[in-house]
Amino acid sequence: MKRFLLFGCMISGLLAAPALAQGSARASNMDLVGYSDLQTRSAYQPVIQKQGARWIAYIGHHGGEQLNPLTGKTEPNGTSVVDVTDPRHPVYLAHIPGEPKDRTGEAGGASMVRVCSGNDLPHAGKDRFYMLRSYGNSAHEMWDVTDPAKPNRFERHRERPSRHA
Repeated sequence: MKRFLLFGCMISGLLAAPALAQGSARASNMDLVGYSDLQTRSAYQPVIQKQGARWIAYIGHHGGEQLNPLTGKTEPNGTSVVDVTDPRHPVYLAHIPGEPKDRTGEAGGASMVRVCSGNDLPHAGKDRFYMLRSYGNSAHEMWDVTDPAKPNRFERHRERPSRHA
């Protein structure tokens, strides 16, 4: 019986070790140098784009809503725009609201985001920057983010309901 208890304690210790290791912060070839709370919004998909001499982070968020201190309004989670040129002092430039939550479960948000230079597109404005993002589950949007502090939406493509659901 004592051997069985000793064996059980050993197995429990071995199984608990990985769980304990998961709770501690680890880094490999990097150090934490700066931080932004992203207005307490959950980060889903960050993309970092060099725009001139600046590095801009575009971060997609899950559904939900939070207060935007830049506007003083509660907004549906969408896309955060952060200047990370000085990683020790990131500057929150803008929050582009996502789709409002209008049903149960997680909805809204704008979790998918991509950014590119107009120089890389065949028919786009040169020296401009463009962002494509999801708008919840209902649409995709295109934004001119040449001035990342003042994003300008120029297209919203609504999804058609699936006939296979």
